[in-house]
Amino acid sequence: MRVARSFAPGDVRIEESPEPEPGPGEVVCDVIACGVCGSDVTDWYIAPRLPAVLGHEVVGTVRALGDGVTAPAVGARVAIHHHTPCGECRRCRRGHETLCDQFRATRLDPGGFAERVRVSAELVTELLELPNGLDPVTATFIEPLACVLRAQDRAGLRAGDSLLVVGAGVNGLLQIAAAHARGVEVVWVREPRDERLELAEAWGAERHGNELVDVAIACTPKPEAIEAAAAAVAPGGTLCFYAPPAPDAPPRLDATALYLREITVTASYSAGPGDMRAALELIASGRIDPPKLVSHRLPLEETGRALELQRRAGGLKVVVEP
Repeated sequence: MRVARSFAPGDVRIEESPEPEPGPGEVVCDVIACGVCGSDVTDWYIAPRLPAVLGHEVVGTVRALGDGVTAPAVGARVAIHHHTPCGECRRCRRGHETLCDQFRATRLDPGGFAERVRVSAELVTELLELPNGLDPVTATFIEPLACVLRAQDRAGLRAGDSLLVVGAGVNGLLQIAAAHARGVEVVWVREPRDERLELAEAWGAERHGNELVDVAIACTPKPEAIEAAAAAVAPGGTLCFYAPPAPDAPPRLDATALYLREITVTASYSAGPGDMRAALELIASGRIDPPKLVSHRLPLEETGRALELQRRAGGLKVVVEP
């Protein structure tokens, strides 16, 4: 089968790879579509993992079942999560399932930018069968929306709160949509690019001025944007890191002000099984309608271009369709 293997930022090669075979309890899926995530082009984060086949926002069709697997059936269309927690360790019991050792160890073989993937036994139980009529490209938004929902939960966002979203890329826009779906009173947005600011307004956000908010979610790693988000949090509010700052560019936060205003600072990494199920329900019910965010649909051969579009913000949501 063909895979798009990344060797370095900007160096993606189409290669032939052995066909994956399902072992006991495992499943092999044909990849229908895989979204490009910002983490796929966060070079300091990805570099230690290369060479690798990237891609984790995967939707596929079940092709083959290993011994002992009875569901989902061959031919079923599924959203495929790339991590799963054990549910039993100390981190899982304390609500930090995305920090679980098993969660960090599980992954797809080889990755979503490939014609097929092998789903390990631990991940098979997390496969989400898509309802009839749900477009596979639309379903690639399940994983990023799940991450958004978890971030809002980590930040304690509740109906009636006010929210500031900093950064109006795809994840920022999903934050806006999810907040409205959850009954948030008002959603503000900060975004330097006019076209994305206008899009955020079309999705129901208001341009932020000097208003104080209950929760600010930073969907950008830029230090100055995170600093602005922190300054906008009202006393007793919460700042949530959604995009990781680079190790060599930390934001400068005023610890004294955070203390005196009792600001909670938290972060959210990835999403758990419950988040995935909640995201599927929101999309399948039509309460969140993300297809209009797709700017590019590219074949596997153009995975390098897909990643470069994401890196340069040359598109909004880029999807690879092997």
